[in-house]
Amino acid sequence: MAVLVIDAGNSSTTVACYANGRITRATSISGGIKNDAVRCAAAVRRVVEGRRRFDGAMLASVVPAANDAWKRLVKRETGLDTLLLTHTIRLPMKLDYRHPETTGADRLADIAGALARYGAPALVIDIGTAVTYDLISSDRRFFTGVIGPGPDIMARALYDYTALLPDVKWWLRPAPRLPKDTQGAMRFGIEAAFCGTLRETVTRLLPLIEDGEPRLIATGGFAARFANPLNMNFVIDPDLTLYGIGWLYDYQKEKQ
Repeated sequence: MAVLVIDAGNSSTTVACYANGRITRATSISGGIKNDAVRCAAAVRRVVEGRRRFDGAMLASVVPAANDAWKRLVKRETGLDTLLLTHTIRLPMKLDYRHPETTGADRLADIAGALARYGAPALVIDIGTAVTYDLISSDRRFFTGVIGPGPDIMARALYDYTALLPDVKWWLRPAPRLPKDTQGAMRFGIEAAFCGTLRETVTRLLPLIEDGEPRLIATGGFAARFANPLNMNFVIDPDLTLYGIGWLYDYQKEKQ
């Protein structure tokens, strides 16, 4: 059996196949279905092509306005119904959160994937447009989390709120050790500020776990770039969100 998994984010969408605990055929589309439905449909076809059977599809979306469009596209291209990942489905953790309905689907997938792969307690950081930090206790409670700006938001703010600073494609190469021009100075500032934010946030969160040494897990496209320099023993797991989506689909089918 296989599951079509879809991670619809603010800046990009990734479609993949989850089967036997593995993620394969992952394809990312810049933007989303509202911007490029044709490429999204092509990505879905590539994922399902050649496999005899898919058990279903699951969508983790932080763009609610796109949910119905994704369901229609998946039904048209594959004939599959799509299960929406929300706080109301069966979960392997307790949401000890004041308003659990506000917990993003990507965060639910990250937490579930981390529990399935690494156990608890754990701290999961997901570096995307925003960066999320999710803390899980040893008794499998998601009891606190933090949301902050990702590096792209920092870069965009410098461009949007100044008259002369350029729109820097900071991700194309590492920041220079010794900046000698405006773009280099911006890349240095963005990376230093973001790494400093990561370190300080993790340092403040870790003491909140009182019942064990948490595993530190980083995911998202820039996880290795920013988590490794912290030297805090992070496990880098780029597929964690997709894995969590697929694992949660299977978890719905397990006997209570």
